[in-house]
Amino acid sequence: MLGKLKIAGLALLGFLFVAGLVVTNSARAGPKLSPDELKQQVEQTYPVQVLGIRAVKADGKAAYAVTVMTRGGDFNDAFQVNTFIVDADTGVPISVFRHLASGYVLSGGGDRGTNLQ
Repeated sequence: MLGKLKIAGLALLGFLFVAGLVVTNSARAGPKLSPDELKQQVEQTYPVQVLGIRAVKADGKAAYAVTVMTRGGDFNDAFQVNTFIVDADTGVPISVFRHLASGYVLSGGGDRGTNLQ
């Protein structure tokens, strides 16, 4: 009887340990980078000015859509505005292409059609 009680006690202790890990990890499930940290990282890495950052999902993971404007100058891309998606944990840009064995798939974002009614 005492052996079964020890086993049950150890099983309960193990369950509480695992449950504590799950609760602890789920509390940290948010993005590692704040929008302010991401803004600093992007502006230090690329010659752009960050105009806006918004939270999005990419492939079911937390991500940010970062809208940037290139700096002025004597280049064709001066003041050009672009939006790209970055991983919320690392700040690394996420590719819009999905490479497959039979080719690639675009992200499905952006309509390049005209706005004429």
